[in-house]
Amino acid sequence: MISATQAPSLCKAYEPYFRVGAALSSWLVKDPELVEIVCRHFNSITADNQMKPDSVLNLEGTLAQGDPCHAATDFTRVDALLSFARDHQLSVRYHVLAWHNQTPVWFFKKDWENDREAPFAPKEVILARLENYIRDVMQHVNTCFPGVVYTWDVVNEAIEPDQDGPGLYRTRSPWFTAAGQDFLPAAFRAARRYAAPGQTLCYNDYNAFEPVKRDAILDVLKMLKAENLVDTMGMQGHYLLPHLDIAACETAARAYAALGLKLQVTELDIHCNSDDEAHVAALAEAYRSWFAMIKKLVKEGIPVEAVTFWGVTDADSWLPGFRKEPSYPLLITADRKIKPAFDAVLREAEL
Repeated sequence: MISATQAPSLCKAYEPYFRVGAALSSWLVKDPELVEIVCRHFNSITADNQMKPDSVLNLEGTLAQGDPCHAATDFTRVDALLSFARDHQLSVRYHVLAWHNQTPVWFFKKDWENDREAPFAPKEVILARLENYIRDVMQHVNTCFPGVVYTWDVVNEAIEPDQDGPGLYRTRSPWFTAAGQDFLPAAFRAARRYAAPGQTLCYNDYNAFEPVKRDAILDVLKMLKAENLVDTMGMQGHYLLPHLDIAACETAARAYAALGLKLQVTELDIHCNSDDEAHVAALAEAYRSWFAMIKKLVKEGIPVEAVTFWGVTDADSWLPGFRKEPSYPLLITADRKIKPAFDAVLREAEL
């Protein structure tokens, strides 16, 4: 097997079609060989955790400044990755401004109480906190690192039509509890105000190809699009072997594009729980078929901005921990060799 440091560049092969990206952990950028792999094969990066609200919001500073509507921020981890991106000429997807996970509980509470049982702050206070946070993040990033971020995941995973009860939204989210469904357009309005020219605003979600969820997402996107608040639909792209329904992915992508939106695949991986010969071959064919579908859409004029893998090698995939079983979901092995899936994706670019 060929080392990933010696293989032909994946992002150069797909340069006529879209950016090719990867999610990075903070430790990865300290490994010279992994940095070489990233810079060889990817031209876009996403922070796996460093830009989520719990990595940015600072409780001690918030309490010290004494403003009920304005949380303090610490951009140490954000700046480290943005500096890496700038120094290595990589574009960045900023992930994420508003999400129900990895946002500290105190952000939603009256008087910034760090207690799950404490009462929520009033809705108008929550929405003011949201606006101030988005403003602070976007102004800092665009002032200190101009031109590095090309898209913002404004809201992540806010739609969940399959839960108990009616409606489109993830009602068990602290955002929904504190501010109702108004938080979603409020986040996009703030992001539109503070985005730099040329930056796109993205709604990001998982299982965005499943018909029920797809239709719920479409309803919300239509509402946002009516106010010119959203530019891009982010389809996460977490799939399973042997259950990858490429036709459903294509149908969903066409439906989102029909709203006049750009598309990004933001967290691509295909769970494969064995690395025996049969599974390795099946993974290669799954990736080949999937990239053939995406390339076909681009050739038809559907604007796909980027395809981002959720990790660089199997060693840094989130899936073994999440699924509690082995997983070999990416194009590069844990020992940094390219798989047949890598070759299949590369060949597809050349057809």
